[in-house]
Amino acid sequence: MSAKSDHKEAVRLSRAYRRVPIAILILGSLLLSGVASTASAMLSFGPIHLIP
Repeated sequence: MSAKSDHKEAVRLSRAYRRVPIAILILGSLLLSGVASTASAMLSFGPIHLIP
């Protein structure tokens, strides 16, 4: 392989590496907000309706 194609491959891999943590952060924040929303909804019903 030439140095130019090696450089293109390195750039492609570095872009793919940077995209993965962003996707994980977005999915993690959505999951965490869903859990927090569920917990607050369950707490708002009071002790009688703990299981929805």
